[in-house]
Amino acid sequence: MFGLFKKSKDSQNGESTPEWYSELQENQQRWFAFLEKLEAKMEEFATAAIPELKEIMQSDDDIYKRTFHRVYSGVNGQLNNIREKARDVYEEKVHDVYYNLNSQISVLSKHHNLLSDFRSACSDRYNEFENKYDYWRKQIDKTQERDLETEYQKILDEYEAIKNKFNCTQCGGNIVIEKIFLIETYITCPYCQTQNTFAPSTLGSNLQNIARNLAEQRTAHLYEAYEAEKDKERDLYHQRHELSLSIIHEKDKKVLHEVLLKMDDLEEQRQFAIKNAPKLHQEYLRAMYDELNKITPDLKEHNEKMYQNQLQYL
Repeated sequence: MFGLFKKSKDSQNGESTPEWYSELQENQQRWFAFLEKLEAKMEEFATAAIPELKEIMQSDDDIYKRTFHRVYSGVNGQLNNIREKARDVYEEKVHDVYYNLNSQISVLSKHHNLLSDFRSACSDRYNEFENKYDYWRKQIDKTQERDLETEYQKILDEYEAIKNKFNCTQCGGNIVIEKIFLIETYITCPYCQTQNTFAPSTLGSNLQNIARNLAEQRTAHLYEAYEAEKDKERDLYHQRHELSLSIIHEKDKKVLHEVLLKMDDLEEQRQFAIKNAPKLHQEYLRAMYDELNKITPDLKEHNEKMYQNQLQYL
């Protein structure tokens, strides 16, 4: 495939370069052009699919959103096919070419760096493609986010519409439904004491399926604050570590003193973040379970047990 032992002149620097280098450059250019086309195709496909997915999510009355998930699965399949094409071509046109040549060219050869540069450039470009794939995949994933406040309001509206329309099967007396029931429940008639079975609608019983996610959405800002504090600890650690590496060979006492002061300050901030992160986590959990108790008051005892269990892992 490549003329390993033929030589040609580099017109720019006059140094002798192997003939296979021009073929290697051509491979790289084709690889770059191929990825550009795939990226354009991926962007075109995703930007068309995202509005459609959002519309299906909003218009699908099925509480399990089965129509949405079928379409969503198909979209992800198409996106993954584009990614697979990039992977296959990379294996054939970059990976295999590199290792084929690498097995024939000594690492001591003055031209081996040309081969290494080829692999590095192609790998870096492949990573750019992967980043763009990840971006569009995340944008598509966001279409799964449901408007839980709207769904919850529909449940409340339905409850208001039916709470005074339930009658005793024995005497016909009106029985007020005093709260949203999640499961089939026996309700005693206040007039004749007959036990009546009340079965919540599909919409009403779905409250238990969306309650946790709704509570988490309402307290997402507190969770984000906790995550930020946790990330801050790691970031401060790395900053301090980099400073410690920077003074390994430093002999200037003034510079050393200034850097050590910065390191002490970073460590103080890090220790604060270590202590503060669990507090923020607990604050989030308490607020989230408070919201959950408001949404499903009948499950308060169960919710509180879950809260206490999670506290054990802070």
